[in-house]
Amino acid sequence: MRKPYHSQTPRQIPSRAQDALSEDQLEALLDAVNTRYPSGQRNLALLLVMADAGLRVAEAVGLETQDLITEAGQLTHMKIRHGKRGKQGRIALTPRTAAKLARWLRTRAELGIGRGAIFCTISEGKAGGHWAEDGQALEPGRAVNTEYVRQLVHRLAWKAGIEGRVTPHTLRHTFATRLLRATGNLEIVRKALRHSDIQTTAGIYSHLVQEDVDRSIARLSEVAASRPRVGGS
Repeated sequence: MRKPYHSQTPRQIPSRAQDALSEDQLEALLDAVNTRYPSGQRNLALLLVMADAGLRVAEAVGLETQDLITEAGQLTHMKIRHGKRGKQGRIALTPRTAAKLARWLRTRAELGIGRGAIFCTISEGKAGGHWAEDGQALEPGRAVNTEYVRQLVHRLAWKAGIEGRVTPHTLRHTFATRLLRATGNLEIVRKALRHSDIQTTAGIYSHLVQEDVDRSIARLSEVAASRPRVGGS
């Protein structure tokens, strides 16, 4: 029997490309977010920044309003100023990520939160429960911490009925897997993930290309077998 989300330790085992979610699992995870409340709107946009743009959890919570790029009044890209080992970059936003992020930014403004951390706290008082240390002071506008995001993803995966271990880095792997299958190009994936060396990217994801080749050949054989034989025996 699977353990409850609060008794697992999701950081014990590194994430691998094989841990990527399927399209159905990803949609179930996103659907598990309750967007009737401001915190849900924030959390959905945060999940999409990792799942549709491939940001690491620390990069996502480190985003600030000044990192958003708009064209003709529409969100199009994000700057990454605090990447791993100090790397900087820029990543395009998918239409659904841009839409959910814009919705959260409108709600954020309505809450009276100005410039600063995009994915920020919205409550005042003292924290309790699983998402922060009991008694910790809460103040609107502070960046949410990475532990909050880890537990959020784990809780939503449980709610969505996804078996196995799911972490924020699983969403980055899911992004890379989907991008590789859409393009078949490891160099594009390398650039999107901001890896310095393509060998790093290949070491994690190249097996996916071979898996797709194997499946394609199997389908080709199935098609040939299903057709009437032509010519001699």
